[in-house]
Amino acid sequence: MSDVSMFSLEGKTMIVTGASKGIGKAISIESARAGADLVIGSRTMADLELVATEIRDMGRQCHCITVDVASVSSINEFVDQAIAATGGIDILVNNAGYNKITPILDVSEEEYDYIIDVNLKSVFFGCKAIVKHMIERGQGGRIINISSQVGVVGGPLRSAYTAAKGGVCTLTKSMAAEWADHGITVNAVAPTMTRTPMVEKAMENEAFRANIKKILLGRVAEPKEIAGAIIYLASEAGTMVTGHTLLVDGGYTVV
Repeated sequence: MSDVSMFSLEGKTMIVTGASKGIGKAISIESARAGADLVIGSRTMADLELVATEIRDMGRQCHCITVDVASVSSINEFVDQAIAATGGIDILVNNAGYNKITPILDVSEEEYDYIIDVNLKSVFFGCKAIVKHMIERGQGGRIINISSQVGVVGGPLRSAYTAAKGGVCTLTKSMAAEWADHGITVNAVAPTMTRTPMVEKAMENEAFRANIKKILLGRVAEPKEIAGAIIYLASEAGTMVTGHTLLVDGGYTVV
């Protein structure tokens, strides 16, 4: 596609959760470069403001709102504040996530519940909150949920995380089917291991680090490379795509 304008987000307002660092930060900044105005959320306002400064320096609007995605009431309040601040949301990116490298036999019920809450339950209720607004507004919308390569093929030491991310993939299909009549597309992006603070911490585990060998391109992804997939699905270039999980995995799932 030679028409770069197909990938423009000009005139669109996007919510990104988990936006203070890593993939969420890259999505926010690159989407602003593509023309979007932003509402960014995470638990720490100081970190959000650092990202917002970069976005505002591009001449884009950026609202910072704290949110704990493990809490449904916090999610609902976050969405309400985002709508009030902007007047309307066109795109939701459910990016916030959490993982802990742990053998199944060592996973406690509390750890399991927290991982499911942050990675799967938050997606369900975040989408529910924003879609009510999108339907009432009557202008359609885009939802993009961040899954993972291990949500497609599984992986050791990440059992609860793989369960949650696998759930994101199938939840995305169900939502796409349910909301298509309203002009709302719902897709997922499934990254490989990406150079983020969470993955760098996980790399301290030798068994986890060995998984890099499965990436055919021979390296971890950069956050900006994941942001490119988000922009595609959020832009006019992705109009006819819904219910799909786009793997950005360097070939990890090929063999």
